[in-house]
Amino acid sequence: MPSTYTDNGGIEKIGLGEKAGAWGTTTNNNFDIIDRLTNGVGAITLSGTTHTLTTSDGSLSDGMFKVLVLGGSPSGTNTITISPNDADKLYFVQNGTSQTATFTQGSGANVSIAAGEAAIIFADGAGSGAAVTDLSALFPLKSGVAASFTTITAGTSILPDTSGGADIGSASAEFGDIYIADDKKIKFGSDQDISVEYDEDGTDSLLISGGDVTIADDKKLFFGTDKDVSIEYDEDGNNTMLITGDVVFADGSTSVDIKSHDLSANGLKLDGTLVTASAAEINKLDGVTRTTSQINSARDGTVTSVATGSGLTGGTITSSGTLSLKNSFLDNTSSAISSGTTTSFTASTYPTFISGCSVSAGSFTFTVAVGGSGHTLNMTDGDSGTRDTFATLLPAGATISGSSFQFVAVQLRPG
Repeated sequence: MPSTYTDNGGIEKIGLGEKAGAWGTTTNNNFDIIDRLTNGVGAITLSGTTHTLTTSDGSLSDGMFKVLVLGGSPSGTNTITISPNDADKLYFVQNGTSQTATFTQGSGANVSIAAGEAAIIFADGAGSGAAVTDLSALFPLKSGVAASFTTITAGTSILPDTSGGADIGSASAEFGDIYIADDKKIKFGSDQDISVEYDEDGTDSLLISGGDVTIADDKKLFFGTDKDVSIEYDEDGNNTMLITGDVVFADGSTSVDIKSHDLSANGLKLDGTLVTASAAEINKLDGVTRTTSQINSARDGTVTSVATGSGLTGGTITSSGTLSLKNSFLDNTSSAISSGTTTSFTASTYPTFISGCSVSAGSFTFTVAVGGSGHTLNMTDGDSGTRDTFATLLPAGATISGSSFQFVAVQLRPG
C-alpha cells in the first residue's frame, strides 16, 4: 500500500510494507515538517503584486512555516494565495514590507494586513470557496475593535503607539462626559502651543491660552443655558458681527471706542442711519438739564424754555415773547443774488425775494404759483405808456411768470 499524506501539513504516512530500508529518512523528514508546522519562522520575500504560499506533500515548503515574516519590495498591494485550497492553515504573520499584504485561499473572505502590522490568521481549507479569517481582530484592544470594560484604571498615562496614531472614540462611537480636574489642561499641537484649562485657583473661569480662537463663517458662540445670547460672524449676510440679545457694558473703567466714525460713511449707526454729529457736537448737550417733554417740544418746533449758555440768554419764549435775531441770520453771499430777463422765474432751494418790471410799456399782469395753485398779481398802473413793476416773496419752489420781464432776485439763505 503506497504512502499517503496528512490533509493540512503534508506529513507522509508510510504505507504497510513500504519504504523498506528508508524508514529513517522518511521519518526524519516528517519530524522536520512537524517542527516547521509547530515552531517554524519563515522569511517570505515578496515582489510584484502576487505570491503563492504552497504546502507540498512530503517535502519542506514555505506554506509549512508557523510564523511568516514578510519582506521584499512588492510594487503594490500583494495578494498571497494559500495553496492548496483544501488545507486548513494557521499562521502568525508580520508584514515587514511597505505595502499591504492580502491573504486569500478561495472565493470566500480575505484578510488584509497593513504595512508594518501583524495578525493571526487561519484558512478554513473549504476548497474553491475557502475563506481566510483574522483571529487577532477579535481580540480585545486590537485596533478598530471595541472592548467592553466597566472601568479602566491607568497608573500614569494612556499612550498611543505613535504621536497622533490613535483616536479616542469615533464618528459613530462617541464618548460621553469627559471630566478634567481643577487647573488641569487640554493641550493642542505637537509642541502643545495652545491649551484649554478650567482655572479654578484663579477666577473660576475657562482659560484659553497660547493662540487665536477661530469660529467658522455663520457659526455662533452661544451664552446661557437656553442660548438666549449669541455672537456670530454673519458671512452670508453683510460680513458683519451679529449679536443677538441685550448688550450691557459694566460700570467702571469700561469704554467703547469707535475708531472709524468719520461722519461721512462709516461709524456709529442707529438702525442703519449714520450718526453725523461729532463727539464735540454731542458733548454740547453735556450738563443740559432739560426734561424729556422739553426736548421733545423743541424737536416739534415749539420751544417753551431755553437753556442758559452757549450764546443763549435764557428765559421763556411764549406767544407774547420777543425773539431777537442776529444781523447775520441771513447769509450775505454773492451766490444768493441773481438778475436777468425771462418770462418765468422759480425760487429753487431757498425762499426768494424778487422785484422786476415788464420789458415794454403797456398793461401787464403776472401769475404767482404756490403749492400748485396760481394767482394773478395785477401790477397795471393804468398808463399804457409806462412799464409795470412788481415785488414779491416766493417760497422755495414757487414760480412767478408772465410777459417778458427784467428782475433782481435775492435768496433768503440762513446765516
